[in-house]
Amino acid sequence: MSKYTFAKLLIVLSALSLLVAGQASAHDITIGASRWCFGTNYIVGNIDLNAALLTAIKGVKEGKYSLDAMTDKELRQLEADVVQPYLDKRLSVSVNDKAYPVKATKIVRGDSGLFTIWLTVDDIGFDKPVNAVKIDYRLLFDETNNSHINLAYLYLSDAAPDAVQKIFDFSQPAAQINFDSTTHMCQVSVKGAAPPAAKQPATGSPFAGSAPGVTGTAKKSAAVTAQADRVSDRARDSVRNAPAEDRKLPEAKGASPLPPAPARSLGSTTGLVSGNAQKKSVWVGIGEFIVLGIEHILTGYDHIAFLLALIVIGLSIREVLKIITAFTVAHSITLLLAAMQIVRLNSRLVESVIALSICYVALENLFRKKIEYRWVVTFCFGLIHGFGFASALQELIVGKSNLLVSVLSFNLGVETGQLMIFFVLLPILHLLRKKMEFRMVTVGASAAVFAIGFAWLVERVFDLKVLPI
Repeated sequence: MSKYTFAKLLIVLSALSLLVAGQASAHDITIGASRWCFGTNYIVGNIDLNAALLTAIKGVKEGKYSLDAMTDKELRQLEADVVQPYLDKRLSVSVNDKAYPVKATKIVRGDSGLFTIWLTVDDIGFDKPVNAVKIDYRLLFDETNNSHINLAYLYLSDAAPDAVQKIFDFSQPAAQINFDSTTHMCQVSVKGAAPPAAKQPATGSPFAGSAPGVTGTAKKSAAVTAQADRVSDRARDSVRNAPAEDRKLPEAKGASPLPPAPARSLGSTTGLVSGNAQKKSVWVGIGEFIVLGIEHILTGYDHIAFLLALIVIGLSIREVLKIITAFTVAHSITLLLAAMQIVRLNSRLVESVIALSICYVALENLFRKKIEYRWVVTFCFGLIHGFGFASALQELIVGKSNLLVSVLSFNLGVETGQLMIFFVLLPILHLLRKKMEFRMVTVGASAAVFAIGFAWLVERVFDLKVLPI
């Protein structure tokens, strides 16, 4: 085989491989997250889905909903016409073998292109000492060929339903389960309030709201709680530890005695969650986010195309290390800033600039034989790629208290996946360099990378479908 024929074959193979890879969008991972809070007589939950997963729901595409440009009114219409009927068929909740309807209350679009579906299950009777709760989650399995995974986090609180967002943001989950096509049922036990005659130890918060099974002065707990919010932490402690007959708020003399705190917990008396949802250690969570980071970079085809274009010009090991370092530092900065919501960019703009970065590097390879300071270009575009990583991570972070560990673990996974890509590409490029003139390899691979990068750019800027997907 002549060098010319080999080069043509290389170009064709490169183009085909990138086109096949291009059949999946850059950040359309099939992983979502959900949070479920078990209250006194309700369950409030939300499900985070990226735009691709939401679009995959039957009825969204058929209804020609343009998620990027939808108004709040249109989102409410989408909720009523498509999402609620879909949930009725694919999501169910039962307590003590009694089924309760799951209502979609609103859909919220985040700045990163993430959509949050809020759910409520009302008028639940957690009136037994131990209540068996089942959540049957079957969303998006058919649409993703059973590749969808939902990371479900479980909370327990006596807060009012409209205060659940703070519980999700600032509390650690009591347990977690991953819904997938083989594990679609979550089973846990939720302790109800103690019987009225039972005497409660003064270990729980005396300011909790009323719960099923609490009678008498429990009806006044809402007014007492409102007054208690104005009491200092020291006063709260003194009230909590005082004898029952003296338990009155300092600023509310003459108020009715505080009701006994309902003894509610998620799981068994040992604190371990029963059923198939489990409390996971910090290290297990770190490991999961590392794996998710590796998965994201290995399926983030635009990132792979960008990295290929960077090194296909035949760089030395020292120059490659500079590029790796520059890319790592750059996207680590913006990944953390975006995840902490310090800096926000429109997701469509980010995706478009990522595609533009691929085209720029590929064109530079085609028209310049000697390229210096490539690490500078890598750093600049790496800042934008970091926002792309953040868009995938945003839906998986649970609680602001867990944010830093989640981001660092995810970023470590991204770096691991990036090194895996380099370790595969560099030996292949080295072998090709021995077999033929390396400039031909550079031109062939860069042409293929530019073609797919330009197709992505057109799709993202004009919201079109260019590739056959």
